[in-house]
Amino acid sequence: MLPNLPGYSFRNHHKTDFRKPQTFQITAGLMGQRTQRPEDMEKTITERSINITTTAPPTQPSETFPDYVPAHVAYEHLVLRFYAYFRENISESAEETYRVRYVKIMVYLEDDTVMIEENHVRNSGIAQGVLLRRMPVLNPLYQDKGVTYTNLDFKVGINIEIFGIVYRIYACDQFTEQYFQSEGRDIGEFETPPDDLYTIKRTLTERPIRVSHVQVDKTNLKRFLEFDQKVLRFYTIWDDRKSLFGERRKFVLNYFLVDGRIEIRQVLPQNSGRDPVSNFLRKTLLTNPKTGQPYTDADLMIGETVNAFNRNFFIYDADKFTREWLDNKYGIHDWTPINVEEKAKYSGIKQDVPPYNGWGDEEDSLGYCNSLHPKPPRKDIKKLIEKDGQLLRFAAHFKNPAFQDKNRKFVISYYLADDTVGIFEAPQRNSGFGEGKFLQRTRIKNPETGKYYTAADFALGKEVTINKYTFILEEADEFALNYMEAGAEEFPQSDLFGIVTTIKQTPTVNFNDVKSQFEAKDPELHGYVAEKDAKEILMKLGLQEHQVVTILRRWTDQKLFDYFGFASACA
Repeated sequence: MLPNLPGYSFRNHHKTDFRKPQTFQITAGLMGQRTQRPEDMEKTITERSINITTTAPPTQPSETFPDYVPAHVAYEHLVLRFYAYFRENISESAEETYRVRYVKIMVYLEDDTVMIEENHVRNSGIAQGVLLRRMPVLNPLYQDKGVTYTNLDFKVGINIEIFGIVYRIYACDQFTEQYFQSEGRDIGEFETPPDDLYTIKRTLTERPIRVSHVQVDKTNLKRFLEFDQKVLRFYTIWDDRKSLFGERRKFVLNYFLVDGRIEIRQVLPQNSGRDPVSNFLRKTLLTNPKTGQPYTDADLMIGETVNAFNRNFFIYDADKFTREWLDNKYGIHDWTPINVEEKAKYSGIKQDVPPYNGWGDEEDSLGYCNSLHPKPPRKDIKKLIEKDGQLLRFAAHFKNPAFQDKNRKFVISYYLADDTVGIFEAPQRNSGFGEGKFLQRTRIKNPETGKYYTAADFALGKEVTINKYTFILEEADEFALNYMEAGAEEFPQSDLFGIVTTIKQTPTVNFNDVKSQFEAKDPELHGYVAEKDAKEILMKLGLQEHQVVTILRRWTDQKLFDYFGFASACA
């Protein structure tokens, strides 16, 4: 069959149908292959049966050319390996002036690239490994022309300068030597590289030391397996007051059962001024001056003294493990700790707080007495939020007033949020005194107790002394009375149940006489008396004025007191 090339094909001049033949067709709605026409089949058979032969001789003589193989295929994976060294100057060392570093120079034949790798030396202290990655390297002799090194520039016994470092090639591997022989090139003369004195010295220093075999003491091995990590701990004290600036110091004495050695650690109190070193005596064997032998666990008991280099440590206590160990081994002992604490001979100097001078708040003035940098007094924020806007108001007047003060009326307000007191004077016609603020809102101390007034100090009928003025509380507003009754635990004078119980348990109160007094005020026995008459009768029972008001608030309706209900509660 002829190839479809120019000169090997011909045109059929008798061809009349130039349409492109169709290979597929659709039959009955299905895609299928078209059946080849008879004339096409005959043409194909005729073309394949024609045997074309050349009759004219070739116009050019035939020649044989070798197959071309590119370099990256012919020299793939072929590497020339040379062994070289270079000298590195050492300027800051007293032991050496230079160091010899050994490298391998690899030349890749496929593209004449070069790679330099240094042999790894243990603990050399310098960067090792690949010194020059694989790359073309400029030849310094033809650097201005951009000529790079090739494999023809390398052989044994020459110096090669690469990036300012001169490498001396002293040997190569076996493949490189065989390659040079196959190419007919001179490999050069092999040399012996110089020794690196520093490396030799390091090798001698780091060589392993032979250790002779030592017979193991089986007795010590047994003690190690039996008593390892078992320590007796004693608490001791050393009295060094005979020395200049000496003192009594506490220590912890540890006795190791595995080898009988003793360790002493000091216990440093806070702000002792001593160096924070825990070890006072390292683990060692201490000799008992009484026996001349090392101390044993039998010599260590509460009340005994351990001599450590002429320092006597008195044992006054031991831990739980130590007590159990010695009791199991030597019998039960008295392990009552000995009190070694000394009472202070001097009591601390007590500083008297200077009296309040009236300037600012007393807490602020006290802060300057306690610190050079005082902080603002702390306030109860929760109380300030919960009690904000709540105050107890009482109407009051002076006790034993002067003639001009008889008609003066005051309103004392106690602020529950911050326990402050404010006093306002009610207006009085032709009194000669101005109405308004009598006392700025502030905290007031109770002269009887020396503490600040609290809400429980205010009750009807009570006397309150404020800035040397004595007031008698005679009335309270509805909020104050309701607040006190709701907090009966803080205000016992508003505890109705407690008041009734007190009346029942008072032996001097004859309730039949009390009932007769109420009936005398109520001849028709309706069960109600006037509030004023009821207050007068209740005051005779020895009750406080606020307690009487509490009873009246419970059984009074429209100025009438229900003494029947009161009598049934007290029955």
